[in-house]
Amino acid sequence: MPSLSYSLAQLEAFTAVAECTSLVKAAAKLGKDRTTLRDLIDLLEDGLGYALFVREGRSLQLTVEGELLHRQAHLLIRQARAFEQFAHQVPANEVQELSVVYDTFTPRGFIYGLIAFMAQRRIRLSMTCMPREQGELALAQGQADLGFYQANNRSIGNEMEWRALGTIEMDFYAARTLFTDVSMPCSLLSLSLTPQIVMHAVSDVPVSRRLQIAGNIIFTNEREMLRSLMEAGCGWGFLPTHFQAESWHNVVAIPTVVGNSGISQTMVTIWQPGNDKRRIIDATLAELPALWRSACP
Repeated sequence: MPSLSYSLAQLEAFTAVAECTSLVKAAAKLGKDRTTLRDLIDLLEDGLGYALFVREGRSLQLTVEGELLHRQAHLLIRQARAFEQFAHQVPANEVQELSVVYDTFTPRGFIYGLIAFMAQRRIRLSMTCMPREQGELALAQGQADLGFYQANNRSIGNEMEWRALGTIEMDFYAARTLFTDVSMPCSLLSLSLTPQIVMHAVSDVPVSRRLQIAGNIIFTNEREMLRSLMEAGCGWGFLPTHFQAESWHNVVAIPTVVGNSGISQTMVTIWQPGNDKRRIIDATLAELPALWRSACP
């Protein structure tokens, strides 16, 4: 069976005449010339090989074949209209995505602010907490678009771009029972001889070494596991103050001989240059300082 060639305009002419039973009324409804409608229907009938209308007096009535095709033609037009409407909305409804990798020390308030910012702009956000080495690899391979990590004081070369994000304040925390007198400054020797809980995976070697003071290390990268270990007195931690560890059961900030004020870690944003999502990345980068100030006043 040879394929049928027809146009949406022919179907519109057919259904309009079928509903109006008049070329004049159908032409007025569609805003077209009567002759144009007649030509469109003639072409459709020629392609079909049979008539769709018979003239009865001044009106045009559907043939048996026309009756059978009328409903299908009407459904096709509705589907075409729905397609047209959807096609016009596609640019406005385009789904934008951004994948973020981040360090376990990244303030949750900052993360929550970023999530709200993206949601307002209808940008779908994926977030994964992972060590910096893995994060940089994900960025290099195009599996992530932005990363938030502690500065590691090494060059990242031409493969990545970076920008300072802000600083997080740090302090020493331990269970009340871990040291003899938590009201007295703790010496570095006491800290080095007592197990230390490092809030990074063992695979995150550069960060882990920078945070390590004790010879005996307990690794974890889950906040709730850290809290449980600290509360149980399994070790002490050098942690961001935004963790609010002093609110945990039996945990306090412990004074040290090196002092407890002005200790901070710099956080940076890193990304791969030439990313095809550069427009979204640039818009996000412009907003990050305000999000950071709001979360870390």
